[in-house]
Amino acid sequence: MIIMNVAIFTEVMVPYVCGISSYVSVLKKGLESLGHRVIIVTSSLHTEQSVFKDGVVRCPAKKSMNKYGYQCKNINDKYVMKFLTKFDPDVIHIQTDTKIGYMALSIADKLRCPVVFSVHDYYLDRFASDNSVILWRIKTLIEKKHFCDMMDNANVIASSNKRAASFVRAAGRNRKVNLIPSATDRNVFNYKNANDDAVKKLRRKLGLPQNAIVAVFAGDLSVDKNLEFVLSAFARHIKKNDNVHLLIVGDGTELEYLKSMSKRFKIKEMVHFTGMVAHNMMPAIYSACDIYVCSSDDALMSMSFVEAMSCGLPVLVKEDKEKFAYNMIKDGVNGFVCENEAGFAKYLKKLSAFSLHEKRQMRSIVRRSVRDMDAEYMAKCTVKVYEQAMKAFNINVDILK
Repeated sequence: MIIMNVAIFTEVMVPYVCGISSYVSVLKKGLESLGHRVIIVTSSLHTEQSVFKDGVVRCPAKKSMNKYGYQCKNINDKYVMKFLTKFDPDVIHIQTDTKIGYMALSIADKLRCPVVFSVHDYYLDRFASDNSVILWRIKTLIEKKHFCDMMDNANVIASSNKRAASFVRAAGRNRKVNLIPSATDRNVFNYKNANDDAVKKLRRKLGLPQNAIVAVFAGDLSVDKNLEFVLSAFARHIKKNDNVHLLIVGDGTELEYLKSMSKRFKIKEMVHFTGMVAHNMMPAIYSACDIYVCSSDDALMSMSFVEAMSCGLPVLVKEDKEKFAYNMIKDGVNGFVCENEAGFAKYLKKLSAFSLHEKRQMRSIVRRSVRDMDAEYMAKCTVKVYEQAMKAFNINVDILK
């Protein structure tokens, strides 16, 4: 096996709660467990100059209208270039097409090393629903260019789900997408780590009734998550005496819009928003809830989806046109698949009728269903993609082995 130096570029990193930040953290751990050396380059609003600590280079960021709310200030950062030159990466893995992605392309060009670009979302899904038509069109044209720039300069394209291939085609590119399964740290995301007293304490802190069924969503609150569907299902089909509550964890462009919608629908007593929380709080939060909800029509494999299942939460998903939900969810075993708002609400109310024994039994079944999704397996799959990129760059991998 080749021991590689891997530089991973991501605009956001923990404690920012979103799928990409979780993905990168797990990937780093998995690659290092296999003996590879990993440096992460990211941006931060909390530093005035680029600094390196605990395997992460953090560059100064500025506020932005992108989906994260900020981006790297200077893609030609001399400190990062000097640091990466000394690190001498064998491959650069880009996780975003924002400014930090362009920094990665610039460094890869100067250091003459192969590039892997991971597709995590689609450029058409990034903007608030209240944008004007003209503004939306301008932004999507710009974002499409960014998306295509990453693909055009990458030796290999990867994603966690085959749906990304349709995103690539829709952007006008005919490129193969290599699949890398999402994974999580099953030792950390384990409901057995939280006892009953800790769960009760956390529910009180979050304002959640002790005896209620709590559905949770966690991640970047952007348009593509389609959380309006969930709020509408609550408003139309769930009553207060059903004792079902919704916890929305995270921040994003849609946060204020979703809050106003819950007030307009008169369901704010049942819907709880945490805003941004530290990522290390997520295992406890999942353990304090009963079911994870996912209503996106076009999402790829959500990291929070996998983390929740590792914590034993069944997943309630809205079916999509490509039948993505059935790839992981066994309806009625480790989750539920619905077609409309009425079906969505039906499953939430169905869960409220489960006995304590039935809930615990389901948690055990759900956790076992994702037992193969660990960091090392994900890293092994990623290394194969890195080797493809090196071969595409005319590096003889077989000799190095």
